[in-house]
Amino acid sequence: MAYWITRFCILVAARVVYRIKVTGLQNIPKNGAFILCSNHIHSFDPAMLAISTKRQLTFMAKKELFQTPMKNKFFRSVGAFPVDRGSADLNSYRSAMSMLKAEKGLLVFSQGTRMQTLDVNTAKGGVALFGVKSKAPIVPVGISGNYKKFSPLYINFGKPITLEKYYGKRLKTEQTEEIMSNIMLEVEKLVK
Repeated sequence: MAYWITRFCILVAARVVYRIKVTGLQNIPKNGAFILCSNHIHSFDPAMLAISTKRQLTFMAKKELFQTPMKNKFFRSVGAFPVDRGSADLNSYRSAMSMLKAEKGLLVFSQGTRMQTLDVNTAKGGVALFGVKSKAPIVPVGISGNYKKFSPLYINFGKPITLEKYYGKRLKTEQTEEIMSNIMLEVEKLVK
């Protein structure tokens, strides 16, 4: 419930402040698990993606955001769960897989942090791993704009990518890199 209330409040405010232009909404599955793989240019990106789709999203957020009881409660209530970006965080992996098993949408910023320019070679392998293990389609997303008041903000959802040929297999490093490179090339096409 907190997710939808927060989403509504952000939607109202965002429509006043930004000129959001969304394309490709038909590419988001109407039901079942899915993974949004997006570039990350601003701290508002998760909120803008949440208001751009009618499907509820869950997402990883840096563990530092959960350090006070109030912040911890708020972020968890809107679908976020902590990730330790400095290590291979097994708890965040389990949380992500649990969300996908519950047929929810999982938002992942493949570069792991905000970056003004998209570098396809800096993508982490989590999206590939989640896609293969959960068999959920991966929807590439490109966000562009400067987040200045009354400026256009573009959110473009691409066609879903499935990784069927890897299902049931243990991914090798070069396979993970190939998958992520292909996904990030699709994200790159969607960034205006």
